[in-house]
Amino acid sequence: MIDDYASAARTWGEGMLIGADPSAFGYFIAALIATTGIAFASGVQFVVIGLWRRREAVYLSYAALCLCIAVLALGNMRLARADGLAAATAALHWMIAAAIASLAPMVVFIRAYTGAGTRWRLLLAMSLLMVVLLCVNGSAPATLFFSRLEPGQAIVLPWGERLYRVSGAASAWGLAFHVASYAVFLWALGRAWAQYRGGDTLRAVLLGGCLIVQFVVLLWGDIMVDLLGYQAPYLDAFAFLPFVLLMSLSLAAQMRRRTAQLEHTRRQLEVEEHTRHAAEQNLRHLAYHDSLTGLPNRACALKRLAESRADALARGVCGALLLIDLDNFKTINDGLGHHVGDRLLQAMAERLLAAAPPEATLARLGGDEFVLMLGLRERTPSEVQARAERVAQDVIALVSEPVMEGRHVLGVGASVGVAVYPVGEVGVADLLRRADIALYRAKAAGRNTVRVFLPPMQQEADQRLRLERGLREALEQDRMGTQFALHFQPQITTAGELLGAEALLRWHHPQLGEVAPEKFIPLAEETGLIHALGAWVVDEACAHLRAWDRDGIPHGGSLAVNVSAWQLVHPHYAARLVAQVHAAGVAPARLTLELTESALLQDFDGAQATLRRLAAAGFRLALDDFGVGYSSLNYLQHLPLDVLKIDRAFVSELQVEAGNPLAGFIIDMAHRLGIVAVAEGVETAFQRQALEQMGCDALQGYLISRPVDDASFRRWVVAHRHAPVS
Repeated sequence: MIDDYASAARTWGEGMLIGADPSAFGYFIAALIATTGIAFASGVQFVVIGLWRRREAVYLSYAALCLCIAVLALGNMRLARADGLAAATAALHWMIAAAIASLAPMVVFIRAYTGAGTRWRLLLAMSLLMVVLLCVNGSAPATLFFSRLEPGQAIVLPWGERLYRVSGAASAWGLAFHVASYAVFLWALGRAWAQYRGGDTLRAVLLGGCLIVQFVVLLWGDIMVDLLGYQAPYLDAFAFLPFVLLMSLSLAAQMRRRTAQLEHTRRQLEVEEHTRHAAEQNLRHLAYHDSLTGLPNRACALKRLAESRADALARGVCGALLLIDLDNFKTINDGLGHHVGDRLLQAMAERLLAAAPPEATLARLGGDEFVLMLGLRERTPSEVQARAERVAQDVIALVSEPVMEGRHVLGVGASVGVAVYPVGEVGVADLLRRADIALYRAKAAGRNTVRVFLPPMQQEADQRLRLERGLREALEQDRMGTQFALHFQPQITTAGELLGAEALLRWHHPQLGEVAPEKFIPLAEETGLIHALGAWVVDEACAHLRAWDRDGIPHGGSLAVNVSAWQLVHPHYAARLVAQVHAAGVAPARLTLELTESALLQDFDGAQATLRRLAAAGFRLALDDFGVGYSSLNYLQHLPLDVLKIDRAFVSELQVEAGNPLAGFIIDMAHRLGIVAVAEGVETAFQRQALEQMGCDALQGYLISRPVDDASFRRWVVAHRHAPVS
């Protein structure tokens, strides 16, 4: 194809070049001018497009080709109108230089157009060759193609237009360039065929058609004009016109298609961006709002609380935090299902919003716990505390109203803990902890009430934390044997015979000293440490029984240990206890398990099944503190009880001036059920005498003995054996 650029200047062997009579101007010259303009316009246009398209090789190489074609057509026009050999030679220099300069752009364009990419090493080599050829063409007197040039006979076209003509002898450089041009032309046809087979049919046909047109014109010049000597001009410059037009249309169509694709991609990206933005907004909402109630969640509440506290510190005002917990919600949620519980939470959220002041912020911390942050207005803690208590009472009153859910009338209450800020708290976490401490106090006070945080509450909470930490350390570091100990309180018959004893747990804290059981036992139950603590008590009780047997201590044969409700509801408690006692080498019948009525209330059916398994294993079972709880005569006859312990409250009522028929009723009922009646808290001789008259089976209390350690219990047993209580 490059050969076509140079063919206007070629003679093969003794060929001729055509020039024009300077006095004539006709259609041939006009056609060359039009070709020059079209090629130049296309070149400039695609230079701009190539630069705009980030220097894409296909556009810039095509622009370079168009500019070379424009120079070639312009040189043809100057040659046709040359007025002598010097002007014709100058025109030939321009034409051949354009043909040489088009070599590299042609290769780059064909590779880019057919999708082969650019080989930069090949391009560099071709560029160096172009520089060499341009230097030879510029320095040679008769141009690169010829060794000799001379004027020839002018050609007259049919319409009378005269063209200037020169003749000359071809040089070796010209022959080499001619062969190279044919090689590039055949390579370009091969790339077009490969593009066609690759499926890019239309573009391959356009490129192949342009190459074939140029090939036909090339044959015309080489055969008809050069070999046969036909008196006609070369048409090579005009053969480039369809190439320029068709390739321009092809590239323009490709660019429009790519522009449409880019526009489609842009719209898709806009849709994706909108979708992503909506998703981000949704995620941001979900991250800071509760999905069930739509209220701000814990993260949002903590963030706003931190901002409010910082604002209060800066402005010198006070605010209040109300921590709200729904009472009786778990019962409704478990009994009627989570779907009912969810709707109840939504209803409660609406009521809390209605009770909240306009400037307040309501959030759901999780579960059935809400937080209400009042706006900053009051300047003293007492003022904001009074306002917070009024709002809390409004909240409790509104929440306590029944809720209709289908056929069910649901009733819940609310416990509220209030913390005023800023009043010496370290940060938001400390403030929330203070409100939680006040809420705990409100629940302990009977629920459905409000409590404001006070400094003494913090001291009690710290004390509770120290106790919990001490319990954990004693269990985890195996220090129970050094901190915990069992004390024993004897149980005797009304005749003074020793029946056994009750094992009572005592804790000597390294820093706090003696800790009462009523303080650390509930804490152990709440933290789940009661299971490990109860297992230790059983091990110690078995160890003492073995030691007493070994040392011949007549301890009565039975030892009672207390069982927590939390232990009893554990599904594997019975099996573990049986295995533990057997491993200790003690018969289960020597242990009496004492449980309170509250242990039966949580899950009576489950507790009944556990107690029957324990009774079947041989354990004796005792119901402790009978009469002060939710006593039910019905469950007494369904439980495998061996002992019924009368609470000390009934025993203490036995006075000289007034009897207590309830104690006698309990004793009589126990006997009717075949259960041994044991009275607790016996402290006076009158109480002992009254219980004897009522038929009580056994006594326990300070009158007989206080709870004592192992050594004191041994001494008491020996002393009692020699001087029994009469």
